[in-house]
Amino acid sequence: MSSPAQPSRFTLDEPIPRALMRLAGPAFLSFGLRVAYQWVDALWVRGLGVNATAAVTTSMFVMWFALSFNDIFAIGITAYVSQLIGAGDRRRAGVAAYKGLRASVLFGLIGSTAGLFFARPIYGLMGSSAGVADEGGRYLSIVLAAAPIPMMALTCESIMRAAGDTRTPLVIDFCAVALNAIVDPILIYGWGPIPAMGVAGAAWATVGAQATMLAGYLVVASRGHRAFPLARRAEGAPVRVGGLARVGLPAALIGMMFSVVYVAFARSAARFGAASLAVIGIANRIEAIHFCTAAAIGTAGAALVGQNLGAGRPERASEAIRVGVGWIVGISLILTAVLTLFPHAFVAMFSGDPAVHAVGDRYLRVLATCLVFVGVEVVVIESILGSGHTAAISTIFTAVSLLRIPLAFWVPDRFGNGAIGIAWLIVVTCVVRVALIVGWAARGTWKRGLARELRASPGAVAAALPSATSEPPGAA
Repeated sequence: MSSPAQPSRFTLDEPIPRALMRLAGPAFLSFGLRVAYQWVDALWVRGLGVNATAAVTTSMFVMWFALSFNDIFAIGITAYVSQLIGAGDRRRAGVAAYKGLRASVLFGLIGSTAGLFFARPIYGLMGSSAGVADEGGRYLSIVLAAAPIPMMALTCESIMRAAGDTRTPLVIDFCAVALNAIVDPILIYGWGPIPAMGVAGAAWATVGAQATMLAGYLVVASRGHRAFPLARRAEGAPVRVGGLARVGLPAALIGMMFSVVYVAFARSAARFGAASLAVIGIANRIEAIHFCTAAAIGTAGAALVGQNLGAGRPERASEAIRVGVGWIVGISLILTAVLTLFPHAFVAMFSGDPAVHAVGDRYLRVLATCLVFVGVEVVVIESILGSGHTAAISTIFTAVSLLRIPLAFWVPDRFGNGAIGIAWLIVVTCVVRVALIVGWAARGTWKRGLARELRASPGAVAAALPSATSEPPGAA
């Protein structure tokens, strides 16, 4: 199952800014296409009314939570595969990939169960109106029932990116999203003999696109692509699912808590009407533009961090993070100015309702003040995931997230500013959280990487690589 060809060591030899740009560019487009799944659905159901818009936009919070379970293994794979590739042990990297894919299937079945039995009650937890709950239940039951499909696809994507290939995932993502955009209006509003299915049609279009994405990765894997190591077994110390989970579980909690917090934000906003609830979902879609940029830089950074730590070059791992942070600060400042000056244009993409604009314009202006901090946070977190050191970051993120839940209800009531109070809460807590995370990262303990795993591998040849320096892995 594993190709005998050795992966390119291009990322270990080329200048960090060039390598980061080469990996981050396609990753950014892929993340944008992934967000487009929900954007396409939200834009097409706009004609069905505000309930349908609120149902589809807020469904993403729940899907994030479900897909975060898969991060337990996908993030573990990122650290294992990148560092083992960097150490020259492709076959053990293939074993990690194989076991992670099997785990994704099992976790996907949990999402399927939730979709079949709990889709509508989930909207009840968010305090949605009966109309939003009905529409959302129909949409969410379908996309959650098919959870094993996107989970496996995202794991495949993690494997290829960790191995240093972000272009192939971009091609696959583009084909899937293009299919979604074509099929969406046909299934939502009907065409010829195909009946109109409303929000359920949007869900089926998304599932079909995700199935196409998974099929693309399976074809790539079956052809032995150099950036898709896959093996049932390998010499040396075994790669265990438990090891992947120990790395991935703390990081997965970050995504889970993010989703839980936004469910709390949605429930709090729902007290102020459907327009406020819709704004929470719309603003989140707009935030996704910024998140995609930061996550792309961070994902590229994770591959560089992991491969360079595996090769015994921690100084290049540190450089990858510094360069990424500098880039995202500049980009964030530009987006902050645009969002502050033209919030109405962004809200208009999703709703023409005057009540939504009345809340949304002010909400976005407040939210714009924390974009620089959010960007730095995402780049640092995503990059360090490649080292396998996830526990400390998860602890900081989870603690602040738990604090946000009661504050999501207290702040709007205490200051009488409705959904705008939620926006200010996001800003303040974000600043606090990024200060704590950056402070921890500056200590440099993550530079040890997965040293135990690499020492146990007979294929770890980092010391023999021509480009390796004599600097020990723990050096600053």
